[in-house]
Amino acid sequence: MLIFFQELVMLLFLWLLRVIDGIMEIFSAIAGVTDVTLNGEKVNIIEYLVGGSTVGTIFWCVFILAVGLTCIFGIVALVKNMIANTRTVSSIMGKVSLSLLGTMAMLTVVVLGILICNSILTLVAEIFQIGNTTKLSNALFNACAGKWINGYSMAEVDITSCSVREIMGDYNASSVLLGIWPSDWNENGMIDPEQFLYLPAMISSIALLIAMVVAIINLAKRVYEIVLLYIVMPVSMATLPLDDGARFKVWRETFVTKMILAYGTVFSVNIFILILPIITKMHVDGVGSFGNSMFLIFMIIGGAMVIPAGQTLFARLFGQADDMHAGGSFLHSAFYGGRIASALTFGAAFKLIKGGIGAGRSISNRRKKGDEEKSDGESSEDDSDKYTDEKSGDSSEGDGK
Repeated sequence: MLIFFQELVMLLFLWLLRVIDGIMEIFSAIAGVTDVTLNGEKVNIIEYLVGGSTVGTIFWCVFILAVGLTCIFGIVALVKNMIANTRTVSSIMGKVSLSLLGTMAMLTVVVLGILICNSILTLVAEIFQIGNTTKLSNALFNACAGKWINGYSMAEVDITSCSVREIMGDYNASSVLLGIWPSDWNENGMIDPEQFLYLPAMISSIALLIAMVVAIINLAKRVYEIVLLYIVMPVSMATLPLDDGARFKVWRETFVTKMILAYGTVFSVNIFILILPIITKMHVDGVGSFGNSMFLIFMIIGGAMVIPAGQTLFARLFGQADDMHAGGSFLHSAFYGGRIASALTFGAAFKLIKGGIGAGRSISNRRKKGDEEKSDGESSEDDSDKYTDEKSGDSSEGDGK
């Protein structure tokens, strides 16, 4: 029975590893490290969306709108200056001209910035791959393998392409109990099934899967936000005559933040892959095998949590961390929203049950009260009959006298 449970855990673990490898490919494409295929052509997702004809048409329409807004804001600034007299007319008109010319200059800067950032990001990913071609699934499996046998090692095996029987081997035919339950392994597979860390494998793979999903959601949101910031850039420049560039400063900081978010994720994922094999070779003396398993679980989960946290870390170092808290905590908000919805559901169910019980009690009380009133009515009728009988008896006695 235990062997069947071990096979089931191994099957689930391999399935999670395949999902993690698929998510890693999606992660690389959304981050801009690898290209995606569109109409048979390899393109970078951000570069294509920003440089596409549809987005370009919308950008120029917004630019024409921004020219009108610049004129309006310039007139408003002149009217305000006539009242407050804090600036000269020439400085205001200079800001109007700077707004129009600056939009064209910023268009070039934004396009070049996206191209340069994506090129550097690809270079960073390639730097981490120097001397390290291990996939994340292989690194995680090797961390929980315990002991490789029969000459196998992590460097020689693509674990996601192997089956459970190939990894764990066959049963020992002489150890089958009652002809149904095998109780021992033949040890002709790739690893020793008795030394495999089943609990750390499941916990670490689920934690890593959740961390990667959170990181990918933030990166996917980043793609839309970069396109949005690119389109509304002329509007932020149009406010230059009115607020001396305050709105444009916010736009610039937000744009820089969104561009470097992918760097934080790429760094954190590759650092996790590099450090994981080293962590698996460490042992804590005096705590036993279970304590070392817990040590490995904590280190793997902590490393997995760094993957989405790397985005916030880079945002704090080079941009606006508040923007990450405002938009990057979707799952956190959904979690608490789910808790609130669950509480409301349980509360409504409790009130419904309580109302049903109350209604039942009310009906029961009404029936009881009706029975009491009926019994009181019957007793009063008996009393009246008795009084009538007594009265008729008294009258008959009087007549007799």
